[in-house]
Amino acid sequence: MLKKNIIISITLLLLLWPQKSWGDPTDLLRILSLRIDPQDNSATIIWSTNYETTGRIDFGLTNALGSWINDTRLGQYHETVLNGLIPKQTYYFKLRATTVDDRTVVSDIYNFESEDENDTTAPSVTEVHTSFVTGNSATFVWLTNEAADSCVYYGDNISDLNHKKCNGSRITVHDLTITGLQKNHLYYYNVASKDKSGNSQHSVYYNFRTSPQNDDPVPDLIIYELTPFNSVYSEDSASVKILVRANRPFEGYIRYGTKPGKYSKKVDFDRPRKSEQEKTLENLDFATNYYYKLYLKDVLNKTLNSPEYTFVTLPENVLTGQGNTNLPSEEFFNINDPAQDFDLDGLTNAQEEGYNTDPINKDTDGDGYIDGLEVVHGYNPNGPGRISTPPQTNFAYGQTRLSSLAAEKELALELQRNLEELFAGPIPIAKNNWPTLVNAYIYGGYPLPAIYKSIIFGGKTAHPTIPWTAWKNSADYLEYINK
Repeated sequence: MLKKNIIISITLLLLLWPQKSWGDPTDLLRILSLRIDPQDNSATIIWSTNYETTGRIDFGLTNALGSWINDTRLGQYHETVLNGLIPKQTYYFKLRATTVDDRTVVSDIYNFESEDENDTTAPSVTEVHTSFVTGNSATFVWLTNEAADSCVYYGDNISDLNHKKCNGSRITVHDLTITGLQKNHLYYYNVASKDKSGNSQHSVYYNFRTSPQNDDPVPDLIIYELTPFNSVYSEDSASVKILVRANRPFEGYIRYGTKPGKYSKKVDFDRPRKSEQEKTLENLDFATNYYYKLYLKDVLNKTLNSPEYTFVTLPENVLTGQGNTNLPSEEFFNINDPAQDFDLDGLTNAQEEGYNTDPINKDTDGDGYIDGLEVVHGYNPNGPGRISTPPQTNFAYGQTRLSSLAAEKELALELQRNLEELFAGPIPIAKNNWPTLVNAYIYGGYPLPAIYKSIIFGGKTAHPTIPWTAWKNSADYLEYINK
């Protein structure tokens, strides 16, 4: 049976501790290291302290613990064995170490999984599917109930799957991409996973057809929607959920912080790779401007490092109606500005009024779904059921399209006249790019100077999907709007 070593990292102030039994009785006793080595029906807790100690380990199947074992040998290094464990169970434990002069230190509660004695059970293979297929590639996803490796067997003859791709990492969420396929071709496949004891499980057979066009050249990875949704995480901190939609399934991470260009925190996107992913940034300060960038790689190994974006967290107590004497300026939050999305739920203040939703509560009906997401998918943000005749939302910048096309045309002509005046003649832009600028002007809230300089500097001051209220704080906007 292979052993599994689990390391618990403890942040310590590393000093050259004196190697003696007694030491300074006023000095702090510290746990220097703590490691768990599970075996069949047992686990060894390996631990050390800065002074010689005896110890006691409390353990059990819940945080309540309930069982214990004493380690009466006096020393700085200990190996304490827990016997009689139930296989494949999560155990919780804590360590209490004591010196001969009664100084004591107690660890946090940690957990580990006991080994499976004489494991002869193969992992289950479930939820097998192709998550993304192009002319020359396919991405396969499945789940297992225990850590196991990943293999895809495939071919154009169900009786002879003569190709395979494997990944030896033992995981429970499996996500493999194969390339070099023929376009517009029918393939058969199954997947298999093997655990550390050598037990293997194959799925049933499936098939898929590649797309009619080759992937050459492979288009760039593109983010076509990026939306932060604001919420209060707890009484002490705020949180923001980042929704990302791209043209292909992706992996990667978000870096963020409170200063432009300096990101002290990082959060990874989850597996399996998907074209639409959400990630919540937690433990944020209230009423604070945060800056963030996305670092992504898709299933075809195309990478994307995004521009710097920004969001502002809600003021403390804003959703409870309690008083707050430190509200941010109206530049950040102005509930009377119809173009702003005060609670960052995907609906502008004007849309909140139209749907009769609460502009300072991201989930008006309290059903666990953000108002903006309910509206986008046709559901009623004020209660159960769907919107009987949902308006066209997310037309541009998440806005509802104007009901009067004549009014939209008049605004487009207004933009055209103003730009022709600024350029002293024809507008130097391709005809197929004109609708993007019109949408930015009408629905994105972009002012005329931003549109004008967007034409000059290749779109740097007018983003096609992010509204001006957010984009005006981006590095590109701030650099080029002043040129």
